[in-house]
Amino acid sequence: MSSHSAGAVLNQIPSPNRTLFSSAHLRVGTQEVNSMGEISECKASPGPANNSNATPRVQPKTLLQEYLLEHLPIYRKLRELQRLGWQSEAGDTHFQNQRQRADHADAKAKTGFFRLMRTIGLELDDATLALTLPSGGNSPRPAILDLCMAPGGFSSAALYRNPAALLRGISLPPSQGGHEMLLNKYWSDRDPSAQIYVSFRDITLLAEEMGTPASSVPASHPDAASFSSDRPFMDQEFDLVFCDGQVLRTHERLEYRQKTEATRLLTTQLVLALQRIRPGGTIVILLHKADAWPSVQLMHTFAAFADGVELFKPRAGHRVRSSFYLVAKGVRPWREAAVEAVRRWKVQWSVATFGVQGGRGDERLSGEEELELLEGGEEEEVRAVLRKFGPALVRMVEPVFAIQAEALRNAPWMKNMV
Repeated sequence: MSSHSAGAVLNQIPSPNRTLFSSAHLRVGTQEVNSMGEISECKASPGPANNSNATPRVQPKTLLQEYLLEHLPIYRKLRELQRLGWQSEAGDTHFQNQRQRADHADAKAKTGFFRLMRTIGLELDDATLALTLPSGGNSPRPAILDLCMAPGGFSSAALYRNPAALLRGISLPPSQGGHEMLLNKYWSDRDPSAQIYVSFRDITLLAEEMGTPASSVPASHPDAASFSSDRPFMDQEFDLVFCDGQVLRTHERLEYRQKTEATRLLTTQLVLALQRIRPGGTIVILLHKADAWPSVQLMHTFAAFADGVELFKPRAGHRVRSSFYLVAKGVRPWREAAVEAVRRWKVQWSVATFGVQGGRGDERLSGEEELELLEGGEEEEVRAVLRKFGPALVRMVEPVFAIQAEALRNAPWMKNMV
């Protein structure tokens, strides 16, 4: 654990980060990563950290939850159901057993998961038409990019809707803890010209893609030899991009990645997606916790450069969990808001990958402090987003919370509790 708090005066960013901060700032407490790649005091600082009269920072999650509790009755009900569920030992046992089965899945369980994800993909398309792509006439051959593809359930659903589509995927190798590919159509990991071509690699190590030349990574970095300069599929445009990867417990990772891996994985997917989407295309993103600031910030961000943004919560599976999908249609990657979003995501990946060092320059911040830097929003920023985006946010998240609340209310471990 670092002796430097995230609110302390920080003065050093590792060199790979320095070229990434020219147009995107990150804040934590009264500190800001500025255009020089350094952390400095924000102009609107409420005062020294040791000033007992300074106004305490209000956490973004608190602001969001208060807003949703005030404006959304179903959210109040969901929070009460969650409170009851946390008190249930049967619920704890259910999720422990579920994790155990997932981590040690046999062939039957793996096939079941593939089929479930295919069903969810088809359900998503029924609700949003996200997977049904234009074809015929003057339309080019539909092209689909599936990031974190295996076992291939979403790709299978997309191919069912678009049998002639070109499909490209990136997936973590099974030898590193990734899922096995179970797609029941011919696919290749050797022939880039095949209708379905999959590149097996750790997507979070695409340093060049994320704005950091692999040659500039310090030799002392734990993953120095693993970073790649490749930019897969950079010469192609896609009508549909899936960003539905999540951190796998079966993926053995170095210690420095444990706390910030979710940020590294999501930001890499988002950058690849926006830099390969055909103008007007669709991006589908797996998210968690619709009442969390990173999720709401992403909804607000995409609304600035997509023709339409909607949320989808499946009923076929994962109903009691907080997961849901953001579906952005008519994405315009050339808009300044999209360009700025890519800059910000690259900064977040860089901080999560190379860290931020403390005032002495010899000790990296702890994982918790880096997460605060990566995910923390300023109170003024959160309030501004809620003023502008709040009513739309309420409409978007209401069905997500309603499905989760219904599933929790009917969960076996909630009997005699509601």
